[in-house]
Amino acid sequence: MFYHPPSKGNLRDSAAYIALKRQQKIGVILREADLVSQRQVELALQAKRHYSNLLLGEILAMQGWLKPETADFFVEEWSNLLKQRCREPLGYYLQQAALLEQEDIDKILEEQVQTGVRFGTVAVLQGFIKSTTLDFFLMNLFPQKFADSPFANMRSSRTVKPGYSRPKSVTSPNFNDYSHYHRENSEIDEVEPSKIIWIG
Repeated sequence: MFYHPPSKGNLRDSAAYIALKRQQKIGVILREADLVSQRQVELALQAKRHYSNLLLGEILAMQGWLKPETADFFVEEWSNLLKQRCREPLGYYLQQAALLEQEDIDKILEEQVQTGVRFGTVAVLQGFIKSTTLDFFLMNLFPQKFADSPFANMRSSRTVKPGYSRPKSVTSPNFNDYSHYHRENSEIDEVEPSKIIWIG
């Protein structure tokens, strides 16, 4: 039996398939972190069929559903962070992911000094991040501390898996301002793909 190298067409198809699977994986990670909704990911993947030159994170960012810096963090840095043994403080990663600004961190640290409450818990209580997002970072980067999360314990008592939150309908996101998006609920009402403006 002779070996027949794959044709250029098959190579392109294979490369496209790998790229698609990678984009789908990023979508799963963003969902597990509760940074976007399942519906938003589905709409972005549909849009990618028409705009194959755009990455999933770019489409999500263009719609105002995710900060571009957040998408870049999970695409470029997340997988490497999971392999590292030495860890930076939690606030460092939240800032790198553009989920916290330095001003936010300063406020959290000030509150932490006064109350003695953990950094992540204060960040959630002050509305900077979601409890499910906190637990995602703890579970993946600080698993030894995840069991101490009061939010994880509350969800466990309700038999709800960490990383999952019930969908809620809220008003559509502001497409022109990313600054406070991470403090709002990312869920959206059902929207037909044809009604979404994919390109600015």
